[in-house]
Formats: sequence, structure tokens, C-alpha cells
Amino acid sequence: MAYVKFISNTPTSFSVPYWFAMDYMPQALGGYVKVYLYMLAIYQNPAQEGIQLEDIAKDLDMLHSELITALEYWNTTGVLTFKLLTEDEFELSFSETKPEMETKSPEIPIAATAAPRTFIQQTRPHYSADELSLYCQEHASISNLFTICEKYLGRLLSATDQQVLYGLYDWLNLPLDLIEYLVEYCTSNNHTHIRYIEKVALGWVDQGITTVESAKAQAAVTKKYRTILKALGMTGETITKHQRKLLDKWLTDYAFDLSVILEACNRTVTYSSSPSLNYLGSILDKWHDKGIKTVEDIERLDKNHTKEKEQQAGPVAPKAKSKNPHFTTTYSHNWDLAELEKREREYIEKMYGGN
Repeated sequence: MAYVKFISNTPTSFSVPYWFAMDYMPQALGGYVKVYLYMLAIYQNPAQEGIQLEDIAKDLDMLHSELITALEYWNTTGVLTFKLLTEDEFELSFSETKPEMETKSPEIPIAATAAPRTFIQQTRPHYSADELSLYCQEHASISNLFTICEKYLGRLLSATDQQVLYGLYDWLNLPLDLIEYLVEYCTSNNHTHIRYIEKVALGWVDQGITTVESAKAQAAVTKKYRTILKALGMTGETITKHQRKLLDKWLTDYAFDLSVILEACNRTVTYSSSPSLNYLGSILDKWHDKGIKTVEDIERLDKNHTKEKEQQAGPVAPKAKSKNPHFTTTYSHNWDLAELEKREREYIEKMYGGN
């Protein structure tokens, strides 16, 4: 029997609904439109296999949270149906007919965003020196921000420094007090490079940190992360997603005190030739199963373990006494043989009168 084999080539074009371009696109942010068109192109490509949201975010040069926010926005309009199953698995379908439009334009659902305010443009805008000068003149708070940051950084701000700092306010929508704390936090950890400060700010936005209180709480948790990793000999600058997941499990899910985790770190370094988080996790998992919460609980567990070993070994047999104790109590002598012979001759001469 003959079979027909179809060969699918990558399409050179794809169709966009007219009603989307006329009724929905003008009201949406540019980043949202970018997400819709890119996902629609993938949707209409028959040769396209499964793709992950993380890969899509990288292709679009966006944060993962931004991509989710954009898809949630379009989901509320009805132009597509988006359902997030797990962290990276999702279901997506596009509407072939025009949805029924509401009287007002759809808004971004606050619950779907990682923070009350978010941004879409991934690349920081360029601010000219004249623009920055004008902003400082019109807004005293911006000029005051630059002055405070100069004190923390210990230097006059360069044009790049000013662009980045103003971008944190204008581009990332961070409050001014949070920017001040950000610079203070980075400089207190001996990081004064403006690119590093911007990188930390991007991480905070991705985690939904928009207030000084939430930033301080995250800084306290990060300090615990680094204390644990340092105890294992891991002193890298970045904390990976896998490391953060394990550390959150022990600190939050297991609710271990930091002293308990550090004790487990000491045992990991002592008994493992290559200390790792997996080895540390095996210790903490056992302690969690046994209900360990404090260092005192660990000490009691060790004592019970020692008693069990002694009971399994049985009573210790007494040492056998030696059958010849004289040999064991013989002392060594340091005699002068020449002196003994001399005294012997003197004794003989005295006793026998020289005969």
C-alpha cells in the first residue's frame, strides 16, 4: 500500500486577525503586542514542537514574569486562552473570532503581576545629558537621589551612573526610597559598580520586590543563604535557582533554625570528601523526619545513638590478669659492674686477711 508523506516547511508569513489590529492592538502596550505576535507565529507554525516559557522569554529579551503578565493580559481580553499548569508548562489557544469587547479597555489584573507596577521594555532607555539635567531641574527628588548615591558610592556620578539610576526610577518604576536602599545595600557589601547595582535591581523586580520592607526581608534571607553556602565552602557571587530552592526548603518548609543547618554543614564538611548541598540535604531530611528543631535536639539524638551502639555491642569484658606478675613489675637497674668487682675484692681481703 502506498503512503503519502507530507513535508512541512517553515512558513514565510502568518495571518493576524483584522479585528485584533484595529480594536485590540492600539490599546495594548508595545511589549504585550510583541508577545501576542510572537506566540501567534509559533501557534501557526505546523512544524513547531513544544517550547518552554523560559526559552520564549529569552527570545523576546524579556523577564519570565513579564511574559506571564502579557499572556495574562491577553487572556483577560479573550483574544487567546492561556492557562499556566506548572512553572513552565502551559496551555495556549488563539481565538479565531472576535471576542465580545467590553465598554472599557481591559486592565492588567493585579493578581497576575509579580508586583503592583511592572515594566515591559527590556532594554533601558537612553537618557541624554540634557534630558537628565532637565529632569533634575524639574524634580528636586531626582537631584537629591543623585546626591545621596554619590555619598554611598564615594564618588561623583558619571553620565552612565546617572542614566542607570534614573532608569531605575523611570524604566523599572522603583520608588526613590527603594533605590536609595538598593545603593546602600550594594555598597555595604563592597559592590559599587553601577552595572552590578542595576543587575540587583532587575532581580528585585523579577521577584516582585517594590518596597524597602520587602527588600530588607529578602536581604535577610539572602544573608542566610550566603552563610550556609560559605559554611560549605561555596563562595560564588550568584545563588542559582536550584540552590535557592533547596535553601528555601530547609529554612521555610522545614523551618530549621540557622544554627541547626550550620551544624549539619559542619558534619557535611567533616564526613564528606566533597561537601555538597545534596549531602547536606540528606542529613537535614533525616533530622526533619526525626522531629529535630534545635541544636539541643541534635545532642539528645547523638546521645541516644551512642547508647544504642553500646547496647548492641554488649558488656565490655574485663582485661585478663597476668599469670606472672613478677615479670610485669620488674624494674630495670643501672649498675656499675667495675664498682661491684672492686667492693668484692675489698670484702674478700677483709674476710681472709689477704690469703
